[in-house]
Amino acid sequence: MSNRYCLSGVIAALVLALGVFGAKNLAAQTGVVTGVVTAAATGQPMHDVTVNLEGTNHGQLTNDVGRYVLQGVPVGVYTIRARVLGYAAMEREITVTPGSTLEMNFPLEVSAVAVDEIIVGGIMGATERRKLGVSFPTVDVDALKEQIPVGGFTQVLEGRVPGVRSMGTSGGVGSGRELRIRGTDSFGYTSQRPVIYIDGVRVDAEKEEWGWMRGVSCCYFSGGAGEDRLSDLNPEEIDRIEVLKGPAAATLFGAEASGGVIQVFTKRGKNETPPTFTLNSGLGRHRLRPNIPTTLKPNFGKMDREGNLEFPAWDPNEKLIQNGLINSYDLTISGGGKDVTYFVSTGLNYEEGSIKPNDQTRGNIRVNLNWTAAENLLIGVTSGFVRNKINVIQAGFNWNGVFTNALLSDPKAASDEQPYGGGLFGTKVEDAQAIETVSDTDRWSGRVQLNYTPSPTFTHQVTFGLDAVTDQKSRHMPYGRYYATIGEQGERNLGYRRSRKFTTDYLSTFDYDALFGLSFLTGSISAGAQGYWDIASMTIGTGRRYSAEGIKSISGATFTYSDEDYEENINVGFFVQNRFDLTEDLFFTAAVRADGNSAFGDNYGMQTYPKADIAYNLPQSFLPPLVSNLKLRAAVGMAGKAPGPFDKFQSYRPVTTLGDEPGVRVISAGNQDIAPENKRELETGIDVGLFDNKIGLELTYYDARVLNGLYASAVAASKGVNSRVENCCEYMNRGIETALSAALVTMPSFSWNMNLAYEWNRNRIISFGPQAQDDSLALYRQGEDGFWDQVGWRYNKRLGFSWWEQMSLDNIFFYDLAGYNPDLNVHQWTVHQFLRGLAQPRHMGSVFNTFKIGNDFRLSFQLRAEMGAAFLNGTKTYGNFYRAFDTYLGALDEDGFETFQSDSIRNYYQLFPLNYRDHVRLQDVSIVYTVPEGIAAKLGLQRTTVTFSGYNLHWWDDCDCLDPNIKFSADDDGWPSTRSLMGVPQPRRFLMSVRTRF
Repeated sequence: MSNRYCLSGVIAALVLALGVFGAKNLAAQTGVVTGVVTAAATGQPMHDVTVNLEGTNHGQLTNDVGRYVLQGVPVGVYTIRARVLGYAAMEREITVTPGSTLEMNFPLEVSAVAVDEIIVGGIMGATERRKLGVSFPTVDVDALKEQIPVGGFTQVLEGRVPGVRSMGTSGGVGSGRELRIRGTDSFGYTSQRPVIYIDGVRVDAEKEEWGWMRGVSCCYFSGGAGEDRLSDLNPEEIDRIEVLKGPAAATLFGAEASGGVIQVFTKRGKNETPPTFTLNSGLGRHRLRPNIPTTLKPNFGKMDREGNLEFPAWDPNEKLIQNGLINSYDLTISGGGKDVTYFVSTGLNYEEGSIKPNDQTRGNIRVNLNWTAAENLLIGVTSGFVRNKINVIQAGFNWNGVFTNALLSDPKAASDEQPYGGGLFGTKVEDAQAIETVSDTDRWSGRVQLNYTPSPTFTHQVTFGLDAVTDQKSRHMPYGRYYATIGEQGERNLGYRRSRKFTTDYLSTFDYDALFGLSFLTGSISAGAQGYWDIASMTIGTGRRYSAEGIKSISGATFTYSDEDYEENINVGFFVQNRFDLTEDLFFTAAVRADGNSAFGDNYGMQTYPKADIAYNLPQSFLPPLVSNLKLRAAVGMAGKAPGPFDKFQSYRPVTTLGDEPGVRVISAGNQDIAPENKRELETGIDVGLFDNKIGLELTYYDARVLNGLYASAVAASKGVNSRVENCCEYMNRGIETALSAALVTMPSFSWNMNLAYEWNRNRIISFGPQAQDDSLALYRQGEDGFWDQVGWRYNKRLGFSWWEQMSLDNIFFYDLAGYNPDLNVHQWTVHQFLRGLAQPRHMGSVFNTFKIGNDFRLSFQLRAEMGAAFLNGTKTYGNFYRAFDTYLGALDEDGFETFQSDSIRNYYQLFPLNYRDHVRLQDVSIVYTVPEGIAAKLGLQRTTVTFSGYNLHWWDDCDCLDPNIKFSADDDGWPSTRSLMGVPQPRRFLMSVRTRF
């Protein structure tokens, strides 16, 4: 027995010795590269700098003291590169010898110009920014979170990318937000929201309220605020965002990209990097600004027998506005070995609205893996799941809304039972608060991507992805409480929306050098195909009229209803792109995409979208000393928007006739010639770096034309409907965009960085097509003599005004004040509607400053401004017409009785007044304290920061409104975008957060 143990020991020792010898032999064929990255101006170490060996999988982020270590580097000659946003990339050549340890340090210079940045650009492949002929902004989300806490995906883009308008229009937690690129380019038939991709997969970006189907009573589920599916995204998972603003940049996305494309890239691990844990926790509150014009309400209320005020009415500023809790926890783990990298994150976020009941509970989990399966094969897998439950706010154009009834209740009818007042149409605020409205969403998004590189110049990429959303939405209006449109009967609505978006991409790229011996035939050619398949279905059941309290089921109601809807869209596109590197400074790109779509008319066929761009980087020898970089660029391209999935079909809806006989009616005439709405865009620009790239300026001009806009045109009555969707119209959309980045001060103890953005946008209608009538709707303008003169037509074949007077797509048409009869105390309104203003701003700008004070403090703030837009103030109209706002209450006599003036005010506010949205907003303020390294180390932590921040803190305006950005609905266009109608303003947000690594 002992001999056997001895033999086993000898074998084990031999195996161990062989293993050690093999490991030493393997180590002898490799080396180690290490070093420290610092800021050249201050000498301070820089964390989170990407250091990698070009052409290999060896890369790492620097740690909190700026050090990196690349282990197991095979012997050979390499280019090592250090790169981080805001600094000029630095690269050096190194030679790794067997068993060596190389020390390579990088002192990085501040740079406001990212000429060396690599742009992924979706299906176009990775390209250096200096070779692009289009504006292609990116947002480094991780770097941004070092300066300010990011509350949501759309907040990342607020005021940071010229040409991108991202803002909240309804203040409920999780509510829909406006997100559009380069103004308005549609009559509202197609969506203004850009297409969203996450890791190469098209995702559901629905934001508008749904559920107005058979049997559902007043105001959809909640009054129009909707739930924004982009609120499902967790910013802690996002690495960066790339924005393609229009057809000139987004041609290769085909018949869906004319409104722009936003690409989101989630985080990845790094090779040869130990596990890094990051914990981010936040605690704060939401609270509306107390600027509701109801401060006089407490002067009225329930009177005692002697006529004294016994119970003063509640002022919503004091009673309705409350603190809404914010509490969040996010934990991420990233790292990797030689062949596998990983990023894992999990998070739990709870936000409560300032107007209750309204809250959102979101849980996220994500796993991203990258596996180098072979020397030339990389497999990437991303998988993210979210559970998002929103108790939806009842507000907006909703007679049963909490906000609506608290603001519009008559204070003279206030009592213990109705403290805000009489209640609108009999609905009490407490009844509105008893409505249970819940959106409960499960979402899974993922993709598998294979990158095969048979040679260093020839690559293939295949992507398969799916975004699956299931939203269960319910509303319960309890029996025994009074609600407008249904009384005390009670109602239950239950709906399901299921969205599935499948994406498949193939891309092949070949880099060539001096083909046929011709130096100018150097560049890169890419070809491939993309397909997507969208399916969306909605079903709704409604039960109404219960017999007792406590019943919530649909089946327990006296009357039940149901309805369903379904959409399907299939698109297949093929593309080819060639970039010529004509010289080291001159680059020309040409591309074309051909698309077929199931929504195109059967008589239409395929659509072709071409593009071309050119970029010229002037050689340094041509530039004056103060100019360190200068690029001229120009691009032209086409892209489209597909029509609705069933616009080409004549469709019907079942109806009941003659009491109970089944029948159908036509709801769509159908159009087998329908084509996508195509846009052609010309873009030119200049990128300049000054003072050793301490100042960077980007200036862009664009001119876009929608050539065949989609519009619901009139058809013959014999069709059974009034209109059908046709390609009829031509629109122009042009603008200027400016972005300035500057490192104004760079000292060891103090630095100041500033970013400025400005944009101007203008659109107009060029033609309504040959079917438009010259006399469909007259336009009038009031002259100096007080009389109204006809000046043109709203719809015509070719508008004859000067270009600055021509019709815009986002005009507000409404009645205007024609006069006043003092004898009758009556305001007179025009018979016709007139051009009253523009729904979208013509000028937008922002300034973002960051100050670093010493080594431990950073102060940041952002101001954002909008000018040139107006809206119809329905909130002001209803507040005074229903005797609830200060304008009316202040005109009553001392006993609270109506006066000539108060009657005049009520009469005036029968129509919506026009207010202007011009304002300047203090968007963000934050103070970041970096815990000294020694203190953090004693706690077992690495880099740790504590941040105190405020969001949407204040705004300065000349608008007699609650918030200049307010809309009652998340709809892109049409009348909802021009009216406030009791929408809830965006709340102020105060947050303390702690971010640490260990």
